[in-house]
Amino acid sequence: MSAAPLPFVSALNRAEAAGLYHFPQGLASGDPQPHAVMLWTRVERVDGASSGSVDLYVQVAQDESFSQLVVERAVRALPEADHTVRVLVNGLKPDSWYYYRFFAGSDQAPFAGRTRTAPSADAKRPVRFAFVSCQNYEQGYYGAYRRLVNDDIAARPEDRIEFVLHLGDFIYEHTGDVPEEEKPARLIGPLPNGSKPWEPDGKRTNWQRGGQAAETLADYRFLYKAYLGDPDLQAARARFPFIHTWDDHEFTNDCWQAHDTYFGDGQPAQRRKFAANQAWFEYVPALLSDAPDFGGVKSAAHDLVPAKVADGPMGEPDADFLFQGTDNLHAIRSLAIHRAFSWGAMLDLIITDLRSYRSPPVVTDEIRALIKGAPLPPVRIVKTLDAGRTAESGKPPEKISYKDREIANPRRNAPPGTHMGGPQKLWFKAAMKASKARWRIWANSVPALSMRIDFSSLPFVGLEDGYVGIDAWQGYPGELKELMTFLREEKIGNVISCSGDYHAHIAGLLPVDPDADALTCSAVEFVTAGISSGSMYEGAERGARKSALFHRAVEIDDGKRKLENFNNTLVNGLRAGVLTNYTNSVKVGAIFRNERASPGLSFLDSNAHGFGIATLTEQGATVELVNVGDVSKDMGPEGSPVLRRSRFAVKPWNGGEEPRVDGPHFEGEPPFPYSHVAV
Repeated sequence: MSAAPLPFVSALNRAEAAGLYHFPQGLASGDPQPHAVMLWTRVERVDGASSGSVDLYVQVAQDESFSQLVVERAVRALPEADHTVRVLVNGLKPDSWYYYRFFAGSDQAPFAGRTRTAPSADAKRPVRFAFVSCQNYEQGYYGAYRRLVNDDIAARPEDRIEFVLHLGDFIYEHTGDVPEEEKPARLIGPLPNGSKPWEPDGKRTNWQRGGQAAETLADYRFLYKAYLGDPDLQAARARFPFIHTWDDHEFTNDCWQAHDTYFGDGQPAQRRKFAANQAWFEYVPALLSDAPDFGGVKSAAHDLVPAKVADGPMGEPDADFLFQGTDNLHAIRSLAIHRAFSWGAMLDLIITDLRSYRSPPVVTDEIRALIKGAPLPPVRIVKTLDAGRTAESGKPPEKISYKDREIANPRRNAPPGTHMGGPQKLWFKAAMKASKARWRIWANSVPALSMRIDFSSLPFVGLEDGYVGIDAWQGYPGELKELMTFLREEKIGNVISCSGDYHAHIAGLLPVDPDADALTCSAVEFVTAGISSGSMYEGAERGARKSALFHRAVEIDDGKRKLENFNNTLVNGLRAGVLTNYTNSVKVGAIFRNERASPGLSFLDSNAHGFGIATLTEQGATVELVNVGDVSKDMGPEGSPVLRRSRFAVKPWNGGEEPRVDGPHFEGEPPFPYSHVAV
């Protein structure tokens, strides 16, 4: 545990001299329940000297002046937990705001926190929450958080948000993760240990010279402390309770189980995985071992389990593609974070972990060599490899071919790919089936929406349609189809996936089978752009510079300004994007629109930073994707100005029926190529 409870001796604590301690990472609350919430802080000596245990006390009150105290408790910050404390406060009233603060002797945290409890199970009232992701410290400032805070302060009480759902990439494990051509917004500095500083070798052009990867517990703690020193992030964590899952960068880029993928196919990284898990547990206030069961479904989450692991062979996979090497199992099982919570009768929140149990990516160095020359991983090849021994109705091909090349099928005898892992998938299905709330929100760290480029629509080019990224659900299409089929067959409606990771604002429907002749859909998805991480459009533009044709599909430069044609290409198809550019006419491009270019995708704002806000009522759900634009400058206490707000509406639908997304409607200048609609 990160905090040891103590008998409370208030007068003794306060007698200690002032000026010895401070709270440089602020405070936070997380995973609110009807009668409980987890509180968090970290303390250290002002002079920077190392110290043993530090005795703290926390106060919780019903008012900002702390005249109505309901809790006063002593806790101990332990050096083995980096002087972080996690305090589960019980006995609170449902659906109530509370205020809290920490003391170390006579030293007080510089500001108080504000949190709230969840409504009681039978409460039928609207729910409003924000969802965020991807906050690379070096790629931009956190003005989006300050905008969220300032807007909430200015809002009417009934329009204020109740919690923030963080969908992962809370930290980035690599420093210098900024394209060489760009100047970092700010620098982390050398890690305490870290990998050998990177020198250009032609393999990773998106890292700055001298960049390092975290390798030890000290490295991961260093990163959390740096990120949490940001005043805008501290303000958001002080104002709202957060509910977290993780994505890859809390451990290592594009990770699977306890394996990294930095260069080529990567290598086992069990020690790093355990260190990353421990640091996350120390710095993120999450209710794990104390998480309640959900609708009769037993909670699978648990606190950190100490383990001694070594880097080494992953072992052989079982039927669920979980590699059975002892160190791999110990590393990934040291912490379990998938869990489910209710927010009254309006919302059930189902939180998944899409990193710890996933199978290896299907595109390996061997496959990359096979498809050399393909702009993106071909849909056909990814689907065949992902299906493993179940491909082609249980008769997988012996060879995988691309153009005039072929290799032996490396997944011919493998189980089908999995993003969740077998046990978590069973838990997910059970939780969805047990849910009785009006709305089911899936906290889904990576997008499930289809995002493709239909290269086959261009005659005489000889290219196949390709996935725009396979680190998300597009790399696991078989399991996604299984889950969407389950929702459809079990008649589970009102499912909205809230996602992040792709650094863009995105919206659409999730088909059962995106390649079926007729689309049937089971769920809706909204993806939020990153708080500060480089945008999807910026990455696409860099990647397309070597091809004049594909660069036209990504960007229109009319000499006056540059327009994000990538939005047009992904939603409406490659021909529509290219012809829009050549003719300088959206109308001409629309004639060649391919409605199935990215099946289900209806909206993309690829040059975006910001957050999403969801409001759930008995009559429907509304989602607002807020784009604050450029985050390269520190905007101070005013926060980033809003470039645009894209609004959507979703009406309730019964399971087995077709969901529908109405919108977007814009406040502010719409992204290209959408026409302006006043709200």
